[in-house]
Amino acid sequence: MLTEKERYDLLMAKLIDAMRNSDWDTISSLITFNACIMAVGLEAVYRILPDEYKFSIPTECHTHNGDHIPTVRKYVRQARKYAPIEKRIPAEMIALPEIEMYRAGEESLDKAAYRISWTTSIDVAKWFYDRAVARLQPQRHIYKGIIKPEKIIWYTDGRQEKEVMQYNSVRNIVELER
Repeated sequence: MLTEKERYDLLMAKLIDAMRNSDWDTISSLITFNACIMAVGLEAVYRILPDEYKFSIPTECHTHNGDHIPTVRKYVRQARKYAPIEKRIPAEMIALPEIEMYRAGEESLDKAAYRISWTTSIDVAKWFYDRAVARLQPQRHIYKGIIKPEKIIWYTDGRQEKEVMQYNSVRNIVELER
């Protein structure tokens, strides 16, 4: 059984080898699915990544590890400029003038727009709220706001969460009663 340090060293050696060979798919899989090297690996390779990977790697990292790694959040905020809107959100969203969004979070109302993860489903937001209450996590709020489709970084429903990644683009945020 490998120690954490041995595992880290092995993964970093593989990452360095993939960087030397411009093996973008290996780089993507190593960084995306290995939280122990995610931040360091992303910092190490980001400047040499082709644009499509400057979009896909940070957004996939965020999807797999949530909003907990500052380095991932930094690169997710930049991801929108590396992919056309047709790749970032479903076609039916593109034509909408604005999209209603929800979030269950512990942050105050004035900080909610800076949180990356939102959802287009009130039921999903309520589920996150109820889960936090059941786990005795800090005070939770449910927020509602609107966003213009072109401001969305990425939409994914891979975990049936109808997740919208955004940064400081949700407007008219109000707190809902629960």
